[in-house]
Amino acid sequence: MSTTYSAEFVAWVRSLQFSRRAQRALEHILEHGSVTTAELNDMGYDHPPRAIGDIKDAGVTVVKEMVTVDGRRMARYALQDQVNSDASGVGRKTLSKRFREDLYALHDHKCAVCGGSYTSRELQADHRIPFRIAGDSRELLLDEFMPLCASCNRAKSWTCENCPNWEPRDKQTCASCLWSSPNTYDHIAGKPERRMAITFQGDHVHLYDQASAAAATAGVPVEEWLLENLESILKPSGTDS
Repeated sequence: MSTTYSAEFVAWVRSLQFSRRAQRALEHILEHGSVTTAELNDMGYDHPPRAIGDIKDAGVTVVKEMVTVDGRRMARYALQDQVNSDASGVGRKTLSKRFREDLYALHDHKCAVCGGSYTSRELQADHRIPFRIAGDSRELLLDEFMPLCASCNRAKSWTCENCPNWEPRDKQTCASCLWSSPNTYDHIAGKPERRMAITFQGDHVHLYDQASAAAATAGVPVEEWLLENLESILKPSGTDS
């Protein structure tokens, strides 16, 4: 992999718009020639591929190779030293603070997947359909985004990156997935699955504690206990067992 970049390429790359998530990773690569997964983790990135993905979204070609560092197998990323004039102005659009606040207010500051209530600093404005599949509309629309807490955003990122739809890149497949339409979906990454994510907060914490205690008595995880008892909860009154 290249360890130095031409002045023309560096100037072009720095003229592009990047997310805050990608900026530090980009500068590290420009200074050192490349960056490893371990180095991204040291920078505070819990999910390194997201930062690299943001660099790709701006139109920069990223080259990946697998290396062994201190006995650990990991990815190393560098940039292809080539100006892509067609990429200028077509990268991921920067979301204004007003746009984010309007999105969070529209959803009552709740994560669209787990339903937890969070402050604006704890929420992230996420594309319902990944940017690398659908891009951005000419005019950003609130209904093309949803607020996610950091935990759900990481879970979505991992699921999307391992989804078979990365090859056909079909927008409709994404649109009918949990990670795009959590209230009206029919699959999760192409699999006929359903998932319930619940964040217990405030007055509801005691409900979790009670379920957890009952699960402990039964000797099973609380999620398994809830699933096993769901049928009796949903059974219509008066129905024979």
